[in-house]
Amino acid sequence: MSEQVVAAVVEAVRHRHPDAVQIAARAVEPQAEGGSGSLLAVEVTWLAGGQQQAAWFAAKPDEGGAERRILAAVAETSVPVPRLVEGDPASPVLIMEHLPGRPADEVLRGAGMRWEVSAHAFTVARALAEVHALSWTQVAPWLADPEALPEDLVDDQVQARWEQWEARIAALPAEARSPFSAALAWLDLRRPVEVSVCLCHGDFRLANVLLVDGEVSGIVGWSAARVADASEDVATLAVDLGTLGVPVETAELFMQALLGAYLQASPRYLMNLPFSTVALLLDRALAAVEAGDPSAPDAVAAMQRAMAGAGQVPWRT
Repeated sequence: MSEQVVAAVVEAVRHRHPDAVQIAARAVEPQAEGGSGSLLAVEVTWLAGGQQQAAWFAAKPDEGGAERRILAAVAETSVPVPRLVEGDPASPVLIMEHLPGRPADEVLRGAGMRWEVSAHAFTVARALAEVHALSWTQVAPWLADPEALPEDLVDDQVQARWEQWEARIAALPAEARSPFSAALAWLDLRRPVEVSVCLCHGDFRLANVLLVDGEVSGIVGWSAARVADASEDVATLAVDLGTLGVPVETAELFMQALLGAYLQASPRYLMNLPFSTVALLLDRALAAVEAGDPSAPDAVAAMQRAMAGAGQVPWRT
């Protein structure tokens, strides 16, 4: 697939620079993007008018063009996202301008002072609040029925997940079902009633937020964007935080600062965060058990710890 991606980038350069000759490209992988796609950083060099030229691009497979469509829409707002590079509209490869910056997870790992952790959290929280403040019916009305009531939209999503969970749990060996049945009972008591629906990034983890000089230079990895309860993005970030290897005290401070800053800056609320967090951990634990992954016991234990902590502290180990 990397050869196809690089070839598509070369064609895009030819399209952008018709006088380009001696075009050469090399891919540098992986480029951090959370896990929502295999993003390649591609360096291209060429001659134009006798002058050597060079540029960096970011590219990834995008079958169906879903991420291309949402990126084009969000680029018309104030949210910083990669700009699309014109190429073959029918190409299954998404090509973007290469954004500067370090992934926010790297920045957090390097934070040596408590004030740095808090400042980092404030920056990420403001970026997420800006995404959630967008009017999805104007920016991406194709993602859900604009006429649907928010409560109905979320209820349909929960019911679809519920049916999948029940079927997957039923397919497990009998001795493996107990923790998942307990998780379903826990979630059933906390099904969303009041909701705060918005455009969700869908994979809002720190690796998908790029920073330059303490400010967000871009948010990448939009392939899972959807209309959902705002708590889903915060749950994704909180769960991912537990995988980054930072001290529990650092994670605790980061999330406390982020939640406070988000609730100050955002028009949304997060009363369904416990549900969203445990639901995400249930998905991960189920997938690990189904795959026979050696990490399955740890994934199940993480789900159970989150349930015991009311879904609020998934970064604790």
